[in-house]
Amino acid sequence: MLISRAVTVKSRVTPALRARLGAETQKAIRDVDEEIERAAAEIERCRASGRNDEAAALERKAQELSARKDALVAKLKEIARLREGQEVVRGQIQGFCEVKVGDNWPEVLSAEIVLEDGRVVAFREGGSVTVKMASDNQLTGTPEQ
Repeated sequence: MLISRAVTVKSRVTPALRARLGAETQKAIRDVDEEIERAAAEIERCRASGRNDEAAALERKAQELSARKDALVAKLKEIARLREGQEVVRGQIQGFCEVKVGDNWPEVLSAEIVLEDGRVVAFREGGSVTVKMASDNQLTGTPEQ
């Protein structure tokens, strides 16, 4: 029987990945800062025109944006602490798997694709590496620690 399952996509940390993650996070911080500035300006306009209920709602939104910015700053600090070679989860995709009677269900559900600088370097199923790429050669082996 063919089933669909979630496949975790991981990336190995390299200087290029760290730089890309940092740049993405810094852009997100700038975007949130711009939203906070717009909200502050709108709050002032609302207060000046006596629309205090709208101003209060915008203040709550500004507080949420500030919390989001704090989380992004914390993420930026985490990115700086990532070790080269460490694997970080980047998301999930759906993949297909052939299931047979007698298969170990937790192993059926366990699947990962590992990327390094945008290239697939390993497929893992059931806790073992089924395909691992070293340079341009395909090898079978055990998972890296």
